[in-house]
Amino acid sequence: MNVGLLWALSLPGLVVGLIALAALERLGSWAGARKLLPWGRKGTPVSASGFEELDALFSTGKRLELEERKSHTLMRDEEEAGAPPRTKVDLDRGTVRIVLPPD
Repeated sequence: MNVGLLWALSLPGLVVGLIALAALERLGSWAGARKLLPWGRKGTPVSASGFEELDALFSTGKRLELEERKSHTLMRDEEEAGAPPRTKVDLDRGTVRIVLPPD
């Protein structure tokens, strides 16, 4: 097996690859060519996700944080689930209605 391939599959090879990917994304956004990258159209850079997963490999707290973030993005916020609104803004009429809580 090739020594370069073994190095690329090791942990230092992964870190160097992530740094190179981050540099490519940074140069792409600096040059205005971020849309040319196939993954550049989305909001989060791929290298940021890679570094978070690498950090989660060594830190269990980070893994729990990533799982919590993932489950939070899957939940919907229902407008009816909260308390009734006390204010109502009507932009068409230019009026605001404020309901004071009962004493």
